[in-house]
Amino acid sequence: MNGISRRVALAGMATVGTGICLASCRTNPDGNGAKPSVTNGGFVPPKYVPFDGIVPDLPGTDDGVSPGFFNYPEPVARDGIPLPETDTATGLFQGVPASIAPDRNPAYASLRALAGNRLDGEIVSSNYLDKFQVTIASNNIPDFVQVQTVRNFPELLASKFADLSDVLGGEAVTEFPALASIPTASWRIPQINGRLWGIPQPRPPAGTILNTRGDLLAAKGIDPSPELRDGEDFLDLLETLTERGKNQFALGADPVLWLLPGLLTMLEAPNQWQVIDGRFVSQIEVPQMSEALEIGAKIIRDGLMHPNSFASDTLNGTWFRSGVTSLIFQGFTGWQTYLTEHPEWNSGYVRLPKWNGGGPAPIQKGLAGYGAFVAIRKQESDTRLKELLRLADLLSSPFGTAEYLTVNYGAEGETFSWDGPNPVYLPDQKGNVVPGWTYCGGQSKSILFGSGNEDVVRRQHEYLAEVIPDGRENDSSGLHSETALSKGASWTGRLKDAQRAILRGEQPVSSWAETAKVWKDDVGDKIAAEYAESASI
Repeated sequence: MNGISRRVALAGMATVGTGICLASCRTNPDGNGAKPSVTNGGFVPPKYVPFDGIVPDLPGTDDGVSPGFFNYPEPVARDGIPLPETDTATGLFQGVPASIAPDRNPAYASLRALAGNRLDGEIVSSNYLDKFQVTIASNNIPDFVQVQTVRNFPELLASKFADLSDVLGGEAVTEFPALASIPTASWRIPQINGRLWGIPQPRPPAGTILNTRGDLLAAKGIDPSPELRDGEDFLDLLETLTERGKNQFALGADPVLWLLPGLLTMLEAPNQWQVIDGRFVSQIEVPQMSEALEIGAKIIRDGLMHPNSFASDTLNGTWFRSGVTSLIFQGFTGWQTYLTEHPEWNSGYVRLPKWNGGGPAPIQKGLAGYGAFVAIRKQESDTRLKELLRLADLLSSPFGTAEYLTVNYGAEGETFSWDGPNPVYLPDQKGNVVPGWTYCGGQSKSILFGSGNEDVVRRQHEYLAEVIPDGRENDSSGLHSETALSKGASWTGRLKDAQRAILRGEQPVSSWAETAKVWKDDVGDKIAAEYAESASI
């Protein structure tokens, strides 16, 4: 009997922890140092207040566990909407423009009627960074702008955009009930050097998940969500799921982007940057990186990944859908897609273990929302700023409200209809719902919605409740390093090339030590010092 048959074939779903740590619990999981407090200037993050009148089937938390809904509730109409008529608000966002022009689009008409505003937005589908930089340079800046992190970013924000720290910080946010229902963790995204510069689009900070084709695992006698004790179990699982003669492999995708982070998770490496003994330490410089490269090189040498993984990363989803691979590293929201579109797969997950045993490894948490937040241009008056914030509050309308349907589904009978209690897009109409604007607080990515499938919602909620409270933070979140944006950016490709060479077997693992030393001497130590200064530690 091979290792996987002996050790994990009979394992069932992992036991779900029930304790939920609040967002203020920011000590590192290994106890090596506290998360630096990013509260320069006395800023207090917006208070988290679940929206009154909407009761989820499974509760959410302010640290990012998504509320779960088995069906769409009886829609609740929000107070004070439609909003009073105001001067046109302009916007610049990334996205794909609707195929029907705004002035002929029923979804736009419905949203504009609620907003009391034309909401004149420019939606850019490619080269958004270029458009953003040109717009800033022109000084003809729209009211709402989805910002990009560029050089001198804090100075740019301070000179061109409204500081929202006082108007949304602490109890002040309760003037805008939908914005107040955004989890606390998500507000860290627009928090730069201790001040609040925009509005996030919330998502659970679940980072990467290793999902399974449960049907393919079951065919080999393995539970769709197998429990693994250690790294040996992980390697056994990969070996059992690989049959080279049948063109079946455990994994695909670029190993640098997906396998390596998974191995670093199991080895309990820092999540990008971690404060250890009062000093910012990068995962680039820790021993776990060399260990992960050594293990990854062996996995590839043993043929446990698709042989085209380096060259054809875009085929990862295709391989998984066609059954060529049985496992897929992906963002958490991808799991929901597979659960709803392919319920016959019974897609589960592998809770990555600590490499040397001792229980599940803490996940490396991602951002609690989309990274490019929406800032508001400096306004001529507080009155105008409040008008724009009320528009943002409308766009942030929580799941379960009547306004959420308009923001996210458009016009009833034109772009969506009902399947029992649940909204469904009419054929070819999803792309006509107003694009771009939902990056400003839109909550469609921060909830779990089953459209009648209770099992899907329960499985995802249990997973989030298990992994988020003890997940490992990136301690540089909300901090600024100009070196990281300038000289550090040029190192990104150099580091990945060095990692690929080792994983391919073209360079020895020992070569990484020299690469890390050169990086550290050139930019790493300076980046660490700038993060420490930004965090005031």
